[in-house]
Amino acid sequence: VMKSGGLVSDTLVVNIIKDRIKDEDCKKGFILDGFPRTTEQAKMLDEMLAESKEKVTSTVALEVPDALLTERICGRWIHQASGRSYHASIPEFKPKSLKEGDTPSAETMLDNDTGEPLMQRPDDTEEALSARLQKYHAQTVPVLAHYEPAGIVTRVDASVAPDLVWASIEAIIKK
Repeated sequence: VMKSGGLVSDTLVVNIIKDRIKDEDCKKGFILDGFPRTTEQAKMLDEMLAESKEKVTSTVALEVPDALLTERICGRWIHQASGRSYHASIPEFKPKSLKEGDTPSAETMLDNDTGEPLMQRPDDTEEALSARLQKYHAQTVPVLAHYEPAGIVTRVDASVAPDLVWASIEAIIKK
């Protein structure tokens, strides 16, 4: 299903998690990144964990204003052959070919090593991001509301420097 671009069922995902967390390296806990994405998935996860008298003990919400996400994501360009990443508006990640006042395009965004045109991933456009953000606000934000009554939601300002974000996450994990 995944190879053809389809989504696997929530039941299958929860069963995969159920099997995986039985492994020795999960005995002291585990981190799920990007799951659950809906309240239905959260309820399924809670039920599965309750079967073994376990529960979700912490939920971390990395918060970034939509406008900043748009700038960060829509400015990403990659060199497809090598995977090198660039950014149209962050000086230390701009390709040498993008001159002051240039609009980022395949003509102005060239790989520093090969001079080949860079590309944007299809999901890094404003249209795609807008749809993703709408889905996030409609489906994923309510997951936080699901876990807030248990007092296990911690919000992290992810608009700051990456080392500060990581320090905040580390502090949460080490509790």
